[in-house]
Amino acid sequence: MVKPKQFLKEKKKSKHAKPLPTSADEFLEAGVDFEEVGEKWRGGDAVKSIRNFHRAIECYDEGLKKFPRSFDLAYNKARLQYELTQHPKLRDQLTGALLDHLGVALASSRYALALKEDNADVLFNTAQVLTSLVETLTEDRTNIHDPLPLLEEALELFQRCLTLQEFNYTESLAQQEAASEDPPVEEPDPEQGGVSLVSNIPAPVEQEQWAAIVEPVTNDTLLDTLLAQLQCLTTFSSLLPADPRKGLVWIEEYSAPLLNTKLPAYVTNTGRETEAGLTRANFLSNIADANFRAQSIEISTYLHTLNEAFSSLDLNANPEGLVNKAEALLSYNSSVRVIYGGQPNKEIFDSRWKAISSALESLTSASKLPTAENLSKIHLLRGDSELLRYQLGREGYNLAIKSSSVLTKNAEKFYRGAAALARVSGAIKDLAEADVKEALTLALNGAPDKLIEAVKLGPDTKAVLEEAIDDGLIEVEELSAMGIV
Repeated sequence: MVKPKQFLKEKKKSKHAKPLPTSADEFLEAGVDFEEVGEKWRGGDAVKSIRNFHRAIECYDEGLKKFPRSFDLAYNKARLQYELTQHPKLRDQLTGALLDHLGVALASSRYALALKEDNADVLFNTAQVLTSLVETLTEDRTNIHDPLPLLEEALELFQRCLTLQEFNYTESLAQQEAASEDPPVEEPDPEQGGVSLVSNIPAPVEQEQWAAIVEPVTNDTLLDTLLAQLQCLTTFSSLLPADPRKGLVWIEEYSAPLLNTKLPAYVTNTGRETEAGLTRANFLSNIADANFRAQSIEISTYLHTLNEAFSSLDLNANPEGLVNKAEALLSYNSSVRVIYGGQPNKEIFDSRWKAISSALESLTSASKLPTAENLSKIHLLRGDSELLRYQLGREGYNLAIKSSSVLTKNAEKFYRGAAALARVSGAIKDLAEADVKEALTLALNGAPDKLIEAVKLGPDTKAVLEEAIDDGLIEVEELSAMGIV
């Protein structure tokens, strides 16, 4: 989510062509006009939409060359640059790497922040850009940069934003209370000797002008920032180093007042209980996963925390929540495999099988909801879940061994479905992944030719296979047996 910059525009329409902008407000107006056209085409023609958004950015950029201290121009430029990276259809129209576009948006956001360091919206947006940049960095297997300093900066900005919003909220409540206590001021009656407040002086001629709309801080505003802060902490906890215990202690201490005091207070009267509960559940399950990997908690505690985190949420009509729950269950299986790998313990096998099966049920439910987004991604996860169950058989779990051919056939079907959906929606990355994984399932069923040919085509196939190895979908030995090194 990006905090928009809202403006109140007061002007008279004209049939004449607009002159070239000469003031900061005129550059701002020209940019906003292009943005409005871009918004008009966003749902239909992504090419026209992105063209107008780029023209808006050019207007803001040209204005900043002449008026480098204009916060509104700087803010709008940074905001729009980031927004283009967050909408799949628009993102697909961008040339170059997503990481590069996020880097540009971060530089612009920092520029705007330097112009007005006490502006809550630019604090929030800059922190969001930093979080998205880290998420993209972690998806890049070739990246060698340490992302934690960026997340630390994001957390600091979120905290500054929340502190500022809380101050403004408290001040606003105090003003409302004071206003309610003051007696109303009555206008003098001219017939009783008073002076009328209405004069016959002509009103001044209206001039075109722009004014920033300052929206009041509400519980919704505070909740936006708090949830974004918790999401940032969730990402932070998943990127801690090999021995994360000190970091986890700090995260748990940092998050305690957010979860126990502020979240219950800010969610009041917002109607966003499910959203807030889901963010909380994602955070708690991620912290439990990190603690388990650090061997700070037992498997029983991990599983109890995971079940407790999602048990109070009604996710039957919430596709995002169902996918989040499934991903938490798959993370449980992955972490237990890492810690207990090689130990043929039936109780642990049962627990992992049940977790993966529950994840698959959630994903199936999510795929059937009309509000579900990224259906190709959901089908990819369904295929992954079947391969994870198949791999339990290779570890010695009898139920998976007996079902091995069914599991690989199911995975093949889900990957083929993911490819079809990705082809329709234009999700190029999902399409490439689905094609490789479908070929992988064919190879597991004794037909490796398609996978071998895909490996010869280039590094993209190898990248998908390397990730599949990391995720536990396939073993290196299996690939070697197929003739793939």
